[in-house]
Amino acid sequence: MKRVTKLSIYVIFFIGIIIISGFVYKVHDDDYTVTFVDVGQGDSAVIKGRETNILIDAGVHKDARNIRIALDRLNIKKIDLAVVSHLDSDHVSGMSRIINDYNVKKIITSKILDRYLPASTGLDEFNVALELKKIPVSMVEAGDNFKFKDIDISVISPCEEYGESNDDSAVLKVKCKSKTFMFTGDISSDVEKNLLKRKDLESDVLKVAHHGSYKSTCEEFLNRVNPSYAVVSVSKDNTYNLPNVTVMKRLYGYGCKVYRTDEMGSITFHINGNDIRAESEK
Repeated sequence: MKRVTKLSIYVIFFIGIIIISGFVYKVHDDDYTVTFVDVGQGDSAVIKGRETNILIDAGVHKDARNIRIALDRLNIKKIDLAVVSHLDSDHVSGMSRIINDYNVKKIITSKILDRYLPASTGLDEFNVALELKKIPVSMVEAGDNFKFKDIDISVISPCEEYGESNDDSAVLKVKCKSKTFMFTGDISSDVEKNLLKRKDLESDVLKVAHHGSYKSTCEEFLNRVNPSYAVVSVSKDNTYNLPNVTVMKRLYGYGCKVYRTDEMGSITFHINGNDIRAESEK
């Protein structure tokens, strides 16, 4: 009788392990991750959905290795969409390495105007990689939308031709299940104020524009986005005195949780159902 009882206990125990394992696997299956990669004085974010992988900007050339580390950790081999918010070197230079090493399906960027095309080795290498891989490239503007099976992207700027590289950044609102992320490129407060005409700015996470520059993140825009989290992508001891002290005081005073790549390394948001959780590398 005792042997039967012990056997029953063992069977129940192992069945419980199987059920718990299945539950954990299901939770992992439903998980979305958005990683703001520490690329020094630049921008890069990796979005991994259940069926879709997206890369937004790729930092400077030398820091592309950190993006590769992030992609490999997430076991990403295919990038459904790569975004170049604008053509400044700290956003585009690392993209050629990503294009060469991964299966990139499509690239979008903001309008390319000849009068402010930067002449840089990074941009030249980017163009060569595009030609070799025959990757389709689309220039986007406000009103364009990209719908994947599990991720929705709305382009909310540029809504006019500003004629300046930073202000012509592609600004994206990305929806992962129930959570939204605002990617602002390097826009200034002039563009932010122009966007106040829109009704759909509210987002859970704000990628702070232009690495925390004093020219961006005006109070009106911050109030309308109403983020619970803000991420500043910036290098330690940079020569630009970024992020700006006034902007940081504004963010901390607003009450959102602020994450900085110079202090915390890469920052990852985990989304599951209605829950969002942030963790930093350091």
